[in-house]
Amino acid sequence: MKSTLFFLFFCGTGCFSFGGITLNRDSLSGEKTDSLFIRKFKNHPQLLFEFARRRESFDLQSPVNDALMIRYEANTRVNFFGTFNYRWLSLSLGLFSFNATDGEKKGKSSQFSLRASYNGRRFWNSNFIQFTEGYYQVNPLVSNPAWNSSTDAYPQRPDMSSVTLFSNLLFCFKPEKFSYKAALWQLERQEKSAGSFVAGLSYRLCILTSDTDRTLIPVTLYDQYAPEYRMVAIQQSNFTFHGGYIHSFVNKRHWYLTIYFLPGISIENGFYLPQDLLLRNYKSQVSLASEFRFIIGYNGDRWFSGISSHSLSFSASRQQGMLVDNSFNYVRVFAGYRFNEVDRTKGSKLLRKIGL
Repeated sequence: MKSTLFFLFFCGTGCFSFGGITLNRDSLSGEKTDSLFIRKFKNHPQLLFEFARRRESFDLQSPVNDALMIRYEANTRVNFFGTFNYRWLSLSLGLFSFNATDGEKKGKSSQFSLRASYNGRRFWNSNFIQFTEGYYQVNPLVSNPAWNSSTDAYPQRPDMSSVTLFSNLLFCFKPEKFSYKAALWQLERQEKSAGSFVAGLSYRLCILTSDTDRTLIPVTLYDQYAPEYRMVAIQQSNFTFHGGYIHSFVNKRHWYLTIYFLPGISIENGFYLPQDLLLRNYKSQVSLASEFRFIIGYNGDRWFSGISSHSLSFSASRQQGMLVDNSFNYVRVFAGYRFNEVDRTKGSKLLRKIGL
């Protein structure tokens, strides 16, 4: 499974990223930016490190009682990432994790992620893949009214694991004054406040699995979930059409606040495996997607740092049967250094052909 998802991840990265180079090559050669708004660090490699916490939750709603919902979350650790950025390329790898908080009450979770991005001026693309193992039930009172938050541990599911794959391709309408490279990766610097409308597409695949001897539904709630809805595994995919706005507020050239709001309409598909191990498909349905990000930081000539928060959620209206909602939150604190400019005339011809 993991090898297949890694293959899909790199295929998606290649299709979007190198496809983006083809789409953007002509516009990059003749497109100008307003130097009063954007300062380029085009040929300066940079290295940054970040502390990040990614939280993901799954809500399983009863097919007969709209008020009843079971929520699972991972007791996620704080991960330490290393990222290399240069021209259009960003590569990020989780280096190690810190111990989980409240491990005795909520159990332990392990997490690994990899991120790769293409950073064009009009087009940009982000891809990440994340593996998580170990979950706990956030709201145990719905299945055990006698549960005591002061003394009792949360119901823990070390057998639960998830894989999330995400990729997007977005288009910027005002690249001459607004720089997404400056807002997210500090490959440029936004010198004056500016913003732009953006539009694009994204694809998300999420797989949640558990031990086939235990369903995701607590035994005390079996009367609220018919056997065909007592699932042991879920797969969801969302193909989303986005449209929204990004704005960077700049103070004294180096300090900035970026706000990013990108709602969308998503076509959701998938299937689930219930207790009887007979696979059942979701019907295609339209759901609402919401993506929000804010970044506040300092972007100097050499050093840069900041804090950012990113949330992504999908909410569907159930036509019939089971409803599973999934949300994702990502908080990072980062600091990086920008190296001397590279003389690309002395570099590899192959790298220059692909824009590096």
